[in-house]
Amino acid sequence: MGKTPRPLTFLVSPELSEWPEFAVLRAQGHVIGTEQDVRLANLAVFAADLILAPNAWRMDHRHRKYLAHAVAAARKVRYPKEDK
Repeated sequence: MGKTPRPLTFLVSPELSEWPEFAVLRAQGHVIGTEQDVRLANLAVFAADLILAPNAWRMDHRHRKYLAHAVAAARKVRYPKEDK
């Protein structure tokens, strides 16, 4: 498996960081950082190409029309309805 010519920077929540898939991505040349790495190495959160966490949502100008959906989905995660 060779290095990718266009590596990405991932910011990954600590509970996901040990997944074997991230070891494969690292071997391909991608940068995989966690919250700890952000604090220690000043990895810019906003410079990450992909943020992976249970509560993460990608948002930029192309996704602006989905802001209401993102808010609704975040509410469902934060305040789940109890099963009846």
